[in-house]
Amino acid sequence: MKILVLYFSGVGSTRKVAELIQDCLLHTKNCIVDLYSIENCVAINFITYDAFIIGTPVYHGAPSNIVNNYFNSLPPLSKKIPAFIFNTRALCSCNTNRLLAKQLLRKNIITIKDRDYRTPASDGALILPFIKRFFCYEKNIYTKIHLDCMDFLERLQTKRLYGYVPRFRFSSVINAPNKFMGQMITFKIFLHQDKCVKCGRCIKNCPHYAWERTKSGYPLFNRAKCENCYRCIHHCPAKALSLSKYSTPQKLLSFIIEK
Repeated sequence: MKILVLYFSGVGSTRKVAELIQDCLLHTKNCIVDLYSIENCVAINFITYDAFIIGTPVYHGAPSNIVNNYFNSLPPLSKKIPAFIFNTRALCSCNTNRLLAKQLLRKNIITIKDRDYRTPASDGALILPFIKRFFCYEKNIYTKIHLDCMDFLERLQTKRLYGYVPRFRFSSVINAPNKFMGQMITFKIFLHQDKCVKCGRCIKNCPHYAWERTKSGYPLFNRAKCENCYRCIHHCPAKALSLSKYSTPQKLLSFIIEK
């Protein structure tokens, strides 16, 4: 069985989960697993795969724009292919999987399993660094991923390929004001020039091309292109970027999962 694991990851949580899924599947017999980031995706012949596993972070109760734009650009596949979709969220995933499943359905990618995993919060870790939960993965995540992978494989092997769209979650109604504000307002990211070493990592690694280099060598932020993934802040080696004009981040995410 040949499976494609396809994901987008802002700071790194979704990538870690995708890697754990790949590692779990590779330990099973007769299973070939390819892992690709949507962000750096090469030309893929989707029809050669028996199944997909697709992951996205949750941004304001919805899949990442990177994921949406990627699948919007794809033509419908010539045959239906089953998929396991997952999201990584800090608090509430709302209707993220539902939105993604409906989008994939139009491309002949049929959801037969979906899941969400609680992971570190790239925004919460910066805004509320004193809350330990925003730096942690959920307990027993290894076990949860293993059980999910085995269940997905069983569904594939027994031909239980009945596609569905995840049910509507009423938590999205409660979260609607936060979602609206998050989509309408992008926080400004401040550069602390006294700490910046002009390495260019924020420019090179931004998935949204929201940073550009100036003649002085310092990066310049374009708020209109930002999706608030905060990769630039968490991956800055000098801690020169923050959401505060007056101080640098107290703690950054390390993405070490405790067994």
